[in-house]
Amino acid sequence: MLEQRGVPTVVMGTFEFETLARLEARNRGLEGLPLALVPHPLGGIPESEVVAKAGLAIEAVLKAVMRT
Repeated sequence: MLEQRGVPTVVMGTFEFETLARLEARNRGLEGLPLALVPHPLGGIPESEVVAKAGLAIEAVLKAVMRT
């Protein structure tokens, strides 16, 4: 996995799946893996809404990939 190779990684998803994402990360030895979460859903909505939701996550994504 990229994170285990030292490549900064962030998982983007919705708050609906936060618990699952954290459990999966822990089960894979990646406890503390950064998450960038946005309101649910991402599927079945207009592209403009997806883009707006992505904008909500950009700070978390940048923080995750810029960490050392």
